[in-house]
Amino acid sequence: MLSINTHMQNLPIYLYDNNLDVILDLDPTVRGVNQVMYQHDLKIQKGIKNKVRIQFKNSDQKRVSISTTQTFVFSMFDAFSQRLVLEKQLEVIQTNTSTRGLALLTLTESDTMDLTKSSYQFSVKYQDPDDGTYLPTYANTYYGVAGTVHLAEDINPVLQPSQESVSFNKTYNSATQLYEHKGGNMYAYPEYNSNSALHTMAMYMTGFRGTVYVQGTLYNSPQSFNRYVTISTRTYDGFTGIDYVNFNGVFSYVRIMYVPSTAPAESGNDNPTYYGSFDKALYRC
Repeated sequence: MLSINTHMQNLPIYLYDNNLDVILDLDPTVRGVNQVMYQHDLKIQKGIKNKVRIQFKNSDQKRVSISTTQTFVFSMFDAFSQRLVLEKQLEVIQTNTSTRGLALLTLTESDTMDLTKSSYQFSVKYQDPDDGTYLPTYANTYYGVAGTVHLAEDINPVLQPSQESVSFNKTYNSATQLYEHKGGNMYAYPEYNSNSALHTMAMYMTGFRGTVYVQGTLYNSPQSFNRYVTISTRTYDGFTGIDYVNFNGVFSYVRIMYVPSTAPAESGNDNPTYYGSFDKALYRC
């Protein structure tokens, strides 16, 4: 008798607060007693919302009271050039004894979207209510002002650059008696796509008259031009700008083919002065 054991995989997911302690010594009589050997580095994710709970303590490692009338500012800067890349005011969320000395740093998606994933330095400064100047807080009890923040990009996949088609091979179709301009093969990554995979073709034109064909193939080596089938067709009459075609499916390669319009009183479609130009195509899947 055959016995089959089935096992279900379990994946634990942890959702917890990102906490950071900083030293705020507003009382000059307090001296460091419980020294912290090091401050853990702050790690945030690029391109999504990050919330960091900042706990203010004195050098005795006791939480200190702060109020909503006080101003604290988080600054993040390049560790080498000292160039400021981000600055945000903290939100004081102290409401009771359990949240004493607690503030919230909120970084939105747009705050980190344009930053390079790397290691930066950060500081938290306190605004003196007497004269409006800023006083430092400390990352540790050795009066280290700056801490280290690592900007990572582990959440979202990184978009791949678009493929570009800027040169077109002109051939004469004896059946239609028209010239056809065919772009090169652009790889469609079939190993990553399913039948519902979205493809986008952006087409750049200047005063273009004619028909544009977005074509695809399942052949792994489509040397022959007749191995392509047409996916989408667009006709233009003097169009200038960028037009987009979105389509779904699995293809080994895609390409652009355009057939210029024939000028009035002419027998062929080989007059660029009339049909304008098809400048390039950008493809992404």
